[in-house]
Amino acid sequence: MVPMVLIFVFLLYGCGRKAQVVYSPPGKPHPRMVQSQANGETVLLLKRHYQKWQGTPYVNGGMSASGMDCSGFTVLAYRDLFGLSLPRTAGEQAESGRQVARASLEPGDLVFFQTGPLKRHVGIYLADDQFIHASLSRGVTISSLDDTYWRKKYWQARRLPTQVGLVSSEGTRTYR
Repeated sequence: MVPMVLIFVFLLYGCGRKAQVVYSPPGKPHPRMVQSQANGETVLLLKRHYQKWQGTPYVNGGMSASGMDCSGFTVLAYRDLFGLSLPRTAGEQAESGRQVARASLEPGDLVFFQTGPLKRHVGIYLADDQFIHASLSRGVTISSLDDTYWRKKYWQARRLPTQVGLVSSEGTRTYR
């Protein structure tokens, strides 16, 4: 009987791991939870912005429904969604914020590509290796960073200041 009890006790307690308890003061959610929530909000806002501009043709220097270029798209998105002013060209935008590793991309990060010796292209990271941009051939679209073309041309990613205001459709502002 004693061996059976010992086996039972061992099975109940011996193999189990201690549960990790994360403490957050009352009324203050855990930082990882806040970041995840902010990322989810950012994805929703970016998808809505994409739906508004989806299929808009590529026009060099364009920033309207009649035509849009890649940096024009990012300028409008950051202004409308985050209340931030970006420089007008992809080259200038590539000097904004701080550089982040591709493995650390978060929704809203700017992703840059070298499409020629002196040519740069920019898009906005969405999630799951997808980014939104104004493509020369498809207009405003969503593409994959894993696409053969984009994988070869990938250059860098930039993250703008972390206290970016997110403006919801109701006009309220949250921060990430």
